[in-house]
Amino acid sequence: MIKNQALLVVLIGSIVLMSCKKDGFRRHSQPTTTPETTVPVVTTPPVTTAPASSYAVPADATIVDLGTGSGYLVIDGKTLNIQSNSFIRIKGGNYKSITVKNITATTAKPVYIKNVGQVNIAEGLYTENVSNIVIAGDNTAGITYGFQFSDISYRAIVLDQVMTGVVLKSLGFKNVRDYVITGTKTNGSSLAYNGTAATRTDGLKILNCLFDATGSINFGGNLNKDNGEDSGLYKDVEIAYNTFQNSDAGSMVSFTNVQDYNIHHNIVNNLNANNNNHNGVFAMQGNGKFHDNKLTNYQGNAIRMWLYSRGSTPVTNEIYNNICYNTRKYSGFELQGFARNIYPGKSTYANAKVYNNTVGHMNTSKDWEGQLLDMYNYGGTLEFYNNLGYDLYTDKDAITNMINNMSDNKITVQSNNRYFSTQQSAVSNLTTFVSLVSGIGAAALGL
Repeated sequence: MIKNQALLVVLIGSIVLMSCKKDGFRRHSQPTTTPETTVPVVTTPPVTTAPASSYAVPADATIVDLGTGSGYLVIDGKTLNIQSNSFIRIKGGNYKSITVKNITATTAKPVYIKNVGQVNIAEGLYTENVSNIVIAGDNTAGITYGFQFSDISYRAIVLDQVMTGVVLKSLGFKNVRDYVITGTKTNGSSLAYNGTAATRTDGLKILNCLFDATGSINFGGNLNKDNGEDSGLYKDVEIAYNTFQNSDAGSMVSFTNVQDYNIHHNIVNNLNANNNNHNGVFAMQGNGKFHDNKLTNYQGNAIRMWLYSRGSTPVTNEIYNNICYNTRKYSGFELQGFARNIYPGKSTYANAKVYNNTVGHMNTSKDWEGQLLDMYNYGGTLEFYNNLGYDLYTDKDAITNMINNMSDNKITVQSNNRYFSTQQSAVSNLTTFVSLVSGIGAAALGL
């Protein structure tokens, strides 16, 4: 059985700005009911071969069976002596909450926490003091999201204290009223970054999850030279292969101090029907890449990319191969920088590349520019090429280069961009959005 489960696993690999509740994290309350005392069942695993580049459980993992199918489950690595390369299997059922704490594993041999059957969680999942753990609901054939969070009155997942290498995969969320996944001040505003890995959060990954009518994913502190703050730094964040739908949360993913993020292959549909804040569906402050995402029927920029580079050498942020269609407000993407983020000895300006995107039917409310790119000052240069736009909006005389340029940034490359007034001239249909112009626009995403 374990062999079949392992072979099924394949690696598939936020802010309402200024009005977002980025401050005011508060730690989850501990359950008032006495947590169950669980005796781990340890068995010898069968020989299996984990697929390359996956979070499949390796053949030599130590299996630990936990949970009764109900109540409050506490997985304390110290009490249970959980070591690297352990495979914790949680019995299916309806739990009040699950707490995972005091687990220190290695990058090469993480601790795997997976479902056996459907695991439903009524209050939340909480982590404290963990490193290199994989929480994945991909362990039972026929179940896509093996950990399900439904009708949560507060926050579904809260990650507390310093952590590294946390992977959240194949989780389902529906009707979560507050932040759906968030940190606390211990890895946000109260964690001052001094240049060492111990004072930042590395390697957070959120993969292959469903977010249906939820609040935002919200993390980070602040980089501000004006008050000497550099807190809550996240590095090497990956948000990929997720679906976001039916929400009015504004920014669905927000990191306010992040280095080297990679946001890709996400699907967004039917967001912010009643939200009029100037938000980005993805709102990222720092540097990274945004690519191969498909967004339809929403409000806000696909990404508000507020740019700065860590260190003294400018890096290049990239926006490419994205499909954006039918926004009620704003242009496809935003680039912007702020003097407060240029912190001598810590950071400098950034450059940008925007290419191979397909963007159409922007700002149907016609109360703002609805072009391919909103560009404010950010101090660096722009390369802008191979983009396809159609049915865009401007209150100027006409669409020219599809850039709503409010800056003095230097555009060093501007070539092979095409604009059409109608969708029928630009893309084949409103499902695949295949470009009718060879070599221009987003490639087929397979989403």
